[in-house]
Order: sequence, then C-alpha cells, then structure tokens
Amino acid sequence: MSYYGITQILRYVLLGLLSSLLFACVISTPDKKFAAKNPSAQPSQSVAQPISIADESLANEINQLKTPRQVKNKILRLYHEDPVERAWAAYQLAKLGRGAAPAVPYLIKMLADDTPVLLSRYLGGGFHSSSDTTPAQEASRTLAKIGGPATAGLIEALNSPNEKVRRLVAKSLGQVGDIKSIEILIKVLSDPSRRVRAAAAIALGSYNHPIASQKLTEAFPSAAPEIRVHLVYALSQINDIIAVPFLIDQFSQQPPDVRAAIALALGKLRDARALSALLIAVSDDDEIVRANALYALSSFYTPEVIDTLIGSLDDPVQRVREAAVEALSQLTGLKLGPVKQHWLSWWETQKQAMTKGNKLKKQ
Repeated sequence: MSYYGITQILRYVLLGLLSSLLFACVISTPDKKFAAKNPSAQPSQSVAQPISIADESLANEINQLKTPRQVKNKILRLYHEDPVERAWAAYQLAKLGRGAAPAVPYLIKMLADDTPVLLSRYLGGGFHSSSDTTPAQEASRTLAKIGGPATAGLIEALNSPNEKVRRLVAKSLGQVGDIKSIEILIKVLSDPSRRVRAAAAIALGSYNHPIASQKLTEAFPSAAPEIRVHLVYALSQINDIIAVPFLIDQFSQQPPDVRAAIALALGKLRDARALSALLIAVSDDDEIVRANALYALSSFYTPEVIDTLIGSLDDPVQRVREAAVEALSQLTGLKLGPVKQHWLSWWETQKQAMTKGNKLKKQ
C-alpha cells in the first residue's frame, strides 16, 4: 500500500474517534430546560435542606432566626458531633462577615470548644486558616470577621470563668478594633491569668488610633507596675509617636521592669527625641534596663551611639555585653564578636574614612 493510502486511512480513523468523543460530550451535558422543569434531576447540594441536631429545642431556636436557610444550616453545623465539621462551619461563617451576625451567641459558646482538629479534608476547598486548629480558634476568627455586631457579646464573655475563653475574647476584640472596647481591655490587664493579660496587651496594641494612645496614657499613672509594662507594650505596638514624650517623661520615674519595657518601646518607635534618654539608660543600675537600652540604640546610627555600644562591651554583666554585640551587629552588618579591640579597630578606620570624605566635600 502506498504512503498516500496509509495517511488517508489514519485520517479516517482519527476523524471517527473525534466524532465519538464529541457525541459522548453532548450526551453527558444535561438539558437545562429539562433540569429547570424537573428539580429532582438537579444536584441535591443546590437545595438547602435543614440540618438536624440532637438538641431539638436549640434546633427550633436556630430555625426561628430571621436569616437565610444557608446561614441557619451553618449555625446548626456548629453543633455537629464531629469537631472538624464544627470548625469548618465556623470558618464558612467567617466568609459572610457581618452577614453572620445572627451566629454571634452560638460562636461565643463555641469559644470553650478547644478540641484539637486537623482540617486537612477541607484544605482543597479554599481553607486559608491553619489546618491544625480548634473549633474555638475558628470561632474567635469568625467573631473578629463579623466585627461590630459581635462586640457586645464578646465584652460580656470576658466574665467567663474559662481562662481560654477570656483570652480568645480579648484577641477577637483587638481584631474587631471597636474604640468602645479599649477601656474594657485596659481593665482586662488586671485579669488573674498572665495569658489573658498578655492577650489584652496585644489586643490593645492593634488599635491604630490616637484615642487608643490617649486612653492608655490616661490609665498609666494609676495602674500597678505589672500593668504598666503591658500598657507600654501596647503603646509601642500602636506605633504612635505622640506617645514618645510621655514615655520619655515616665522613664526615670518607674521601677526597673517598667523602665526596661520603656527602653524597648522607645527603640521600636525610632524617634530621635528618645536618643538622649536611651544613652543615659545605658548606665542604669539595673542590668535588664541597660541591656534593653542597648538593644533600643540599634535603631539609631550615630557616632555617639557607636561609641556607647563599644564602651558597653566592658560591662561586668554578660547579658549586657551580649546586647551590645547584637546591637553593633545590627547597626553595622558586621560580626566581629565580643572582643572590644576588634570593634575599636574597625571604628577607627571608619572615622578616618568619614573625616577624609568630609574634607573632600569641603574642597
């Protein structure tokens, strides 16, 4: 058989296969008009069916909510016997934002559900949270997404005897960012649980608003020293330079723990007005204050700062010397170690180069 004959046969075979595939596609495509006239022929997932839970009175309560059936079903799923399903339901409600407001009281109850779960079965479905989570953590995130409508319920939940619930509530309030909750969170800084106090401090630090700084500074004088440490941290996180003069003024008046916190805060705020106070703090009687002041000085590259850091390599306390080495490394990008002479040699070379450069500029 000729080459031409073989190619013709192959062509007919390929055309036949292609026709069969096209025919199969047409057969498998549902008739839209038929589907519209026959709802039973449509996928069952498209029809929102009520979800049953064991507590009938609770189910009746949820089913009476004035919200779409799909939202009710997600709320009902918060009571599923499988903790993975409960966590997933909370995550799905978060996507609705304020539209999930009817779920607030049920999500707040869920804050006590700290069952560890892995949501790996849903990772392919667009899950963006950590796969290693709990229903409580997902409820906390969802309440934050709901925002303002969740604030009142969250504030009430701060009275919970459950430490984990109070901690998650403080976290959610900070993420909501409602100015009305600032004074509430300041009171939470007196919570008997250290973890709850820390959560409240972090939450207060998320309020990027001048009123937040004002409220924190107003609460400062009457607060106990351990509470002031948290207030200082919150002020540093807000990153409001209005707080700088206040912190400088308070620096010398505070006990060591608070002074140490202020030193780090001033370094984070990176305001040149704080430089003099930090240079003085390097000679503080408390070793932690000295170390924190050195860490803070790594935010300011000046000849006086370099001289001070190199001089602190002679400090009698190892913690302070290590802070000086780390600060010098951050400022210069060099790793010359704890030997003072190495840094002095480098610094002399740098100063000579700067002097030579200044003379050339004048010429």
